[in-house]
Amino acid sequence: MAIINASDLLVYKKSPADVAQVTRIRVLKVSPLSGVGSVKILNTTDSSGNNVAELETLSVSNNGFALLSVIRATLNANGYTGAGSIIDDGDFYYLDFTNTFPGDVNTLSFADGTATINEGAIEVIVITSGQTNNDYEPIAHSTSASVSFNMDLRDTTTKDSGGFQDNEGGLRSFELSTDALQDVNADLDFKEFFNDLNSRSEVTVRFSERDTGVKWEGLGIVTSASMDAGVEDNTTYSVSITGTGVSTQGTY
Repeated sequence: MAIINASDLLVYKKSPADVAQVTRIRVLKVSPLSGVGSVKILNTTDSSGNNVAELETLSVSNNGFALLSVIRATLNANGYTGAGSIIDDGDFYYLDFTNTFPGDVNTLSFADGTATINEGAIEVIVITSGQTNNDYEPIAHSTSASVSFNMDLRDTTTKDSGGFQDNEGGLRSFELSTDALQDVNADLDFKEFFNDLNSRSEVTVRFSERDTGVKWEGLGIVTSASMDAGVEDNTTYSVSITGTGVSTQGTY
């Protein structure tokens, strides 16, 4: 008996266009580093969409504005645009960086260079996820995924039905839903689905195994998006998508 592992079944969403990723970098104002030195920027993407394993900044003094400035200089020379003024954000400074390459890209991160980064001193937040046209993205950190197909019945009972109700098939519909852990750096997260709901946009969705097997896909409208954030608990969200039009079945 070949039982499908439920962990391999996911809801996917198709990108309608190439979208450049926008990443916010926040740096602690006071003493972000252990001392004077450089930091490493990992998993950046160049202007051709190629992954760059590691970049290293110039040595910089131990204050947030100087560190963010040298990060900007390094990224601006390597496939990113950090435009405008550095923003004062309470205990942090921040600046938003846009990938030159429009598409699904890695989320950059930071590591110690010749200086050690103090804990929590540099934060990376994806403001806009990079998306590649016609590419299906799985809903990240999904904890459940479901699809349902429904059909209304038309009552065709007459006096010739012998006292029993007769029915014929009517309108067919389908619905996908998923629960997931919220991650601000995921390609798809709560804000993406909220934007779809708020704009009343149609989305192209798929329910399938992670790599191979049966798939169902079609157009849908996000009808529900909710988030739950309990005290000292994971932040989770739920999304429901109701189909509009035909759902097609296939394999890949």
